[in-house]
Amino acid sequence: MEGLSAKEVADRLGVETATVYAYVSRGALERLPGTDGRRSRYDPDQVEELARRTRPRSTRRRTGAVDVVIGTTVSEIGDGWVRYRDRDLGELAATAGFEEVCGLLWTGELAAPPPPTATGADVERAVEALPAGATIDARLATAAVVVGCRTEPTPMELVHALVTALSPIGDDPGPAATVAERLWPRVSPLPANAARVRALEVALVLLAEHELATSTLAVRVAASTGAAPASCVLAGLGAVAGPLHGKAAIAVHRQLLEGAEPTERGPLQGFGHSVHRSGDPRYAPLLAVATGIAAPRVRQQTAQVGRRTRTDPPPNVDAALGALAFAAEMEVGVTEAVFSIARTAGWLAHAHEEADEPPLRFRGRTRYRGPRADPS
Repeated sequence: MEGLSAKEVADRLGVETATVYAYVSRGALERLPGTDGRRSRYDPDQVEELARRTRPRSTRRRTGAVDVVIGTTVSEIGDGWVRYRDRDLGELAATAGFEEVCGLLWTGELAAPPPPTATGADVERAVEALPAGATIDARLATAAVVVGCRTEPTPMELVHALVTALSPIGDDPGPAATVAERLWPRVSPLPANAARVRALEVALVLLAEHELATSTLAVRVAASTGAAPASCVLAGLGAVAGPLHGKAAIAVHRQLLEGAEPTERGPLQGFGHSVHRSGDPRYAPLLAVATGIAAPRVRQQTAQVGRRTRTDPPPNVDAALGALAFAAEMEVGVTEAVFSIARTAGWLAHAHEEADEPPLRFRGRTRYRGPRADPS
């Protein structure tokens, strides 16, 4: 087992590296020999247990929160950094395509899976049958249901089906195109070009996975029951359908359209993160490509989306996604589709991994808080 470095342990525990060594000297943490014979490593499970034991009462999660920690090989995050299969996310966003990242998350190899063979006509028919004004949530869920009716659909079929669920508003490049190429004319009225499609692809890569977010936990719970991949994706989509997960970029986009200044915007949207307290590493690369495709008249406004007051926390990826939507002239609300399609890559990786775990392991218990019946 490779284990964590001392710096990674310090980041996870929120302490200085010297404190990590103090934990070792007190026997609270065990050193493992490094593969190079020199640098010590540390057991991730032991570090997580120590994190739970040493979390100060004043910084514990809000009352009623459920703390779930599971082992995974899919991704790892800490304050200011994200890794997919131990590959730095910033490097992946700069050099890899979304399909390659899907392959990395699903198989551990940075290689694009074969493209889907299904045409998507069944998804188109089902979506067209929805009532007028059907929400993005409904369209994506319908696509997942349809794919679940196919015989052994591939993970890439599921991703492309979600893209197909959105009606094109520009020239459709056809089913053989990449996810980003197919998605662009469905989310933006601007003609596709290399820079614009690449900006969208960077967003897909950066949003593909982020550890055990609420929707991913829902996916793993579904997978633990033996649910098929399409049903697991439905569980994730159900979590995103709520207003509190995957939709913050909508508010940022709306604020940009209204031209709100930081001091005028009201409740903060797109700022702060429970893990990335010193800054979300996904924000800067996504804002850079969003600014790069913005028209000159809105470029400065796009670039300043993360401008904050003195007391604001750092901007997060939602701020940058809102900026991309603004620069791409998307309709308000479309960022939810970008998020869900991207995150399906991570959901499917977690669903596959969960299949190797003991089934039905997410069996929580409740503590009754209601009134007691009068014994008399």
